[in-house]
Amino acid sequence: MTTLSSVLIVEDHELLAETLRVALVAEGVAAELVRPESPQAILAAVAAVRPSLVLLDLDLGPQAGDGTALIGPIVASARAVLVVTGTTVRARIAAAVQAGASGYLLKSAPFDRLLSVVRDALAGRAVLSDAERFELLALLRNERADRLARLASFNRLTTREQQVLRALAEGLNVETIARRSVVSPATVRTQVRGILTKLEVGTQLAAVARARQSGWLDVGGR
Repeated sequence: MTTLSSVLIVEDHELLAETLRVALVAEGVAAELVRPESPQAILAAVAAVRPSLVLLDLDLGPQAGDGTALIGPIVASARAVLVVTGTTVRARIAAAVQAGASGYLLKSAPFDRLLSVVRDALAGRAVLSDAERFELLALLRNERADRLARLASFNRLTTREQQVLRALAEGLNVETIARRSVVSPATVRTQVRGILTKLEVGTQLAAVARARQSGWLDVGGR
């Protein structure tokens, strides 16, 4: 490796980040750290440093959030991204690869292995086999298809029924929902019956449980 190689380390685990930086500098790589204070700060650092490679964690703390959203913009600026993560959730890793990451490595891997993969990435060598890339992307497609299937029945709800279901999930009763919506309790009960029918459940508790288990409450509804 030559000093023309450069790495930007985006990692909220300071000890790991500094250890990695020192090891890379010892090998002639111009390595720098950036604190994940915000997505904007990270992208600004990439633009300023213009590294050959960005080592990116997926869990960047409460301020910067999920690093997956940064991969696309970084790759669009012609910087390569190698994900270095503590997560073992394959769907998250697959989403990072789909977003443009050249590969990934778990933080639990031996440190020598991490350095070796960084060397390969800097040299332009493949760090993810075609077979594993295919497997990850197939897993992501299957998970998304399953998710769409789980959410299909919720798409049958009217906008008002979705609002009522969210209110039920917040612990509000029919009378409170009616008062806040300036409608009669009978109207809300009709909407609740519509929810139960379309979700094919027998009680309000079952409807809320299904909404939670399916992830529908996390997707914003209509």
